[in-house]
Amino acid sequence: MQKEKLSALMDGETLDNELLNELERSSEMQKTWESYHLIRDTLRGDTSEVLHFDISARVMAAIENEPVRQTVPLIPESQPAPHQWRQMPFWQKVRPWASSLTQMGVAACVSLAVIVGVQQYNGQSDSSQQPEAPVFNTMPMMGKASPVSLGVPADASAGSGQQAQVQEQRRRINAMLQDYELQR
Repeated sequence: MQKEKLSALMDGETLDNELLNELERSSEMQKTWESYHLIRDTLRGDTSEVLHFDISARVMAAIENEPVRQTVPLIPESQPAPHQWRQMPFWQKVRPWASSLTQMGVAACVSLAVIVGVQQYNGQSDSSQQPEAPVFNTMPMMGKASPVSLGVPADASAGSGQQAQVQEQRRRINAMLQDYELQR
C-alpha cells in the first residue's frame, strides 16, 4: 500500500503530508523513492545524467576482497660443482639431455604421423575422382608449321587424324576461354 502511495506522490496525483514525513524517516522508503525515479528516468531516456558507469571503484573493492592464493616459490635446481661433475657417472650427466631429446623425438614422431595420416586420407579421396586434364600441353597447335599467307593452298597431306587432333585442341582452347570468361 505504501508503494502505491509513493508512486502516486511521484506522479503528482496526491500530496500526503503523512507520507512525506514517513519518507523523511524511513531509509527503505527513500531507497524505493530513488529506484522509482531511476526507473522513470530510464523509461524516458534521461539516464545519461543520472547513471555513471564508472565501475572501477567496485572492481577494485572486489579485487581487494578476493582471497589471495598462496604461490609456492620456485626453487631453482642446484647445479653440481665442477669437482662433483667429474665424479658423476656418465648416465647422470647425459640424463637431462636424453630426456629433452626423447621429448622432442616423441613430438616429432607424433607430428610426422599426423602429417602422413592427413596426406594419406586426402590421397584416398582424390583417387576416386576422375583424373584432371593436363595443365600444360606441349603439342603444337596445328601439328606442324603452316604458312601464314591466305594465297598458299592448304596441304592435302594433312590426314584426318591430324584434323581430329586439331579440332580437339580447338575445343579445349574454347573451353578454357569460356572458363576464363566465367571466372572474371
